[in-house]
Amino acid sequence: MRLSFPPPAGAPAAARPVLPERSRAPRGRVRLPRPRRRDAAGRWATPRHYVMCPPTHLPAHPASAPLEQWEAVRETLLGLGHRVSLVTPRSGMPGMVLAGHAATVVDGRVLGARYRRTARQPEAPAYLRWFAERGFRTRLEPVFAHEGASDLLPAGRHVLAAAGPHTELRAHSEAGQFLGLPVVPLELTDPRFTRLGGALTVLTDRTVAYFPGAFSAAARERLARLFPERLAVGEADALAGGLDAVCDGRTVVLTDRAPGLAGLLARHGFRTVGLDVSGLVCPGAGVRSCVLELRDNR
Repeated sequence: MRLSFPPPAGAPAAARPVLPERSRAPRGRVRLPRPRRRDAAGRWATPRHYVMCPPTHLPAHPASAPLEQWEAVRETLLGLGHRVSLVTPRSGMPGMVLAGHAATVVDGRVLGARYRRTARQPEAPAYLRWFAERGFRTRLEPVFAHEGASDLLPAGRHVLAAAGPHTELRAHSEAGQFLGLPVVPLELTDPRFTRLGGALTVLTDRTVAYFPGAFSAAARERLARLFPERLAVGEADALAGGLDAVCDGRTVVLTDRAPGLAGLLARHGFRTVGLDVSGLVCPGAGVRSCVLELRDNR
């Protein structure tokens, strides 16, 4: 696990406490930055509500312990002051650990995923049932294919929508009508990036980190209109899953295999926490694939 921080602005860095004993992972726990509303670089953190599903039904991984890696992600988010709700995994559905693919949730409205791959199709209704049991009354099992917040990504008062292999174009209008937000289509043109979440990270309502080579010229123009601050990320860090990250407006939790991106973020005033998620996700994916954010713009 790797931490990096923006350069100090005329003052020593704040002390970083050790997580309480009840919050520690089995080993390798890191000292996390103390949650604050704003730091010297002017970046604001806001409390978030995330949903995760433990990887108890993943096949054995020869090089790592998936459950330990998953627990490190969960404890990191808790240590940053966020809420994490847990979905009970279902037997025969190892893909449920990829909670970020399961739905897009904005202002209490739950748009379920519709997977093109037959093996993953039972996961979407399992997640919708979980939301129903917790009082989310406005839910939609969609008609058109997409993979949740990895393809239909909330960004302020918009939804960024992938035009790529996992997402039908008709899913854009379906999402816009259900969520009540304008949809911004972004065409993915590099076949190595099949999900929008692997090609960009929304850091704030004004700031995005992205790999320009993954997008068409029209998509890059739309991003330029939406985000005054755009951080162009190198190919190697993007392919390593660095952009499949979680950000609360100040701290970015990302794979530890994208050191160039971590340095870029630090230079622009963000704190970063790098984690090993190699046993949890497929190549090119990262932390965000394991985490579904319940966005609240109200």
